[in-house]
Amino acid sequence: MEIAILIGLILLNGVFAMAEIALVTAKRSRLQRLAEDGKSGAQTAINLGTNPTRFLSTIQIGITAIGLLNGIYGESALAGPMAQWLIELGMHAKTASIASTAIVVLGITYLSIVLGELVPKRLGQYYPEAIAQVIAKPISFLASVSKPFVWLLSLSTEGFLALMGKRGGDGQQLTEEDIEAVIAEGSESGVLEKQEHDMVKNVLHFDRRKISSLLTPRNDLVYIDLEQSQESNLQKILAAKFASFPVCKGGIENIQGFITAKQYLQFISHPDHEITDFISAPVFVPENWTGPKLLELFKQSGNSMVFVVDEYGDLQGIVTPKDILEALAGEFNIRNPEDVWSVQNADNSWTMDGLLPIAVLKELLELKSLPDEEENGYHTLSGMIMWQRGELPKPGDCIYWQGWRFEVVAIQSNRVDRVFVRHQTPSDIKQDQFIQTSLDN
Repeated sequence: MEIAILIGLILLNGVFAMAEIALVTAKRSRLQRLAEDGKSGAQTAINLGTNPTRFLSTIQIGITAIGLLNGIYGESALAGPMAQWLIELGMHAKTASIASTAIVVLGITYLSIVLGELVPKRLGQYYPEAIAQVIAKPISFLASVSKPFVWLLSLSTEGFLALMGKRGGDGQQLTEEDIEAVIAEGSESGVLEKQEHDMVKNVLHFDRRKISSLLTPRNDLVYIDLEQSQESNLQKILAAKFASFPVCKGGIENIQGFITAKQYLQFISHPDHEITDFISAPVFVPENWTGPKLLELFKQSGNSMVFVVDEYGDLQGIVTPKDILEALAGEFNIRNPEDVWSVQNADNSWTMDGLLPIAVLKELLELKSLPDEEENGYHTLSGMIMWQRGELPKPGDCIYWQGWRFEVVAIQSNRVDRVFVRHQTPSDIKQDQFIQTSLDN
């Protein structure tokens, strides 16, 4: 009978331990869905979660009381018979008394740890929401019954927390890093596909993307010039892979608007119309806009192209809805390999376009920062290399940063066109350390 009572107390301790873990780790969003499905226990668990000190105090009262009862009852009920049995085996009375007490304490401690703590807590981790909705009402009832003690413990706890500067609040708030960690865990476990993981991560980073990292730069624009012949402009359209084209007059500095390939063909087939009848008015935006702001503009205006200008009003490039989509979903497959921003080689090295945005560069190479990126204000891999070299680089020139070697492969139109990127060798690291020392000084 005594052993049965002890086992019962240990299991009851396990219920409290399991309840504690389940109520703490249960996700509020899942409990909310269960509550909406009519599970009243889930709503009680949510209510307990809004005041964690209340249910934690109740659980701690139960665990502490059971621990005391186990120690007191176990020794009084089992130590005596155990000592008598040891004496019958020929052990000295005093030695038998000490040995029996030690055996009882060790036995109760072992069972309390395994059955009263470890196993229940693991169950609480495995099934937090299911256990929380079942256990919430009994815990809430016990909290009401022991309200004076709970109130005293809660008041004492909040008082000590206030002295430590932890007044009020719900503890740590969910951060973007927490969400990314959950997404990464889901991807590793197979719940999320890699493409889904990449898309969600891109969405989370989208608010930090400046449109200067999304645009097609001015030097790469294919545009319709009103002062050129129809045949010349038509050849540009047929040779290009774009759906919309900037329209200029006498050069890229004089923007008139933009026109789609379909509209230009309609203009050619209707000689009685002026081309201005088909041109959409230009929309200019500053280069310091972020991705979400530009996305909202596209949604509201319905435009298929915007022109990005700097603080002096000079054209920097254009952005289309396709650029926004690629920033979120990843770069589309392009027939011409030369048009791809980055290609990972079999040896884990990279061949990168000089126009690769630094936000994408940091993500691909898992870099926390780039050299002087805030002070120098560059937006592309080409800009980073030019800032670090202090001149227009030549093919074969290299820079080193955080374990990576960046070698210029090709130059085009006074910018870095292609870069070969690989992990540093020991000799490279010595040069990197020299550069880091120079930057620090």
